[in-house]
Amino acid sequence: MDVLIRLLSDTGIDYQELADMIHAAFEERLHQGLRFTCSAMTAGEFEVKMKGGYVFVALDNDSGKLLGTVTIHVRTDKKGRIYGYHEYLAVAPEAKHSGVGTKLAQAWTELLLDKNAKYVLSDTACKAESSVRWHLSNGFRIYELESYRSTDYWSYVFIKYLDDDVRKSCVGLRLHFYLSWIFIRTTRHRNGSDTALGKLYKRIWAK
Repeated sequence: MDVLIRLLSDTGIDYQELADMIHAAFEERLHQGLRFTCSAMTAGEFEVKMKGGYVFVALDNDSGKLLGTVTIHVRTDKKGRIYGYHEYLAVAPEAKHSGVGTKLAQAWTELLLDKNAKYVLSDTACKAESSVRWHLSNGFRIYELESYRSTDYWSYVFIKYLDDDVRKSCVGLRLHFYLSWIFIRTTRHRNGSDTALGKLYKRIWAK
């Protein structure tokens, strides 16, 4: 398959077409019982959420058909380091396992390197096995455990280092993950709501 990667703004694709493709791509997650937020987002909601980010699309070079998309938001952390946040990676059902996701990853990696970003973050449901495998095979490492109010599952947060100067060791990554696992599992439910300990922690922290 001859795949062309472009910024959404350089194409004639609208947000409705983008939303339809993302919904189709994530239908398998709904069958798994995983309510991914983007599975139900409208075209207007995608436009708002993607605003300010770099939206890449993968196109069939022959037909021009939309095959995939990903959004990268460029941010700055508390230490003043530039990093990227990787969202809404989706590949059309008929194009899965054909390298489209990897080609999209190459595009946003080049963008972030040009901006001197130090790392990129991403997240997905712990039970979304194919997504977890994709992240691990594309240079990401499991960084933290999370839960969000808009979902009903535990999520892995992944990190991919783009600068060796900020890279944590394997031991450091595991320790960071285990500490986050303990904190999240004791202070939040899997739907992002606070446990009794979490409510107490927030009251203490607020003081």
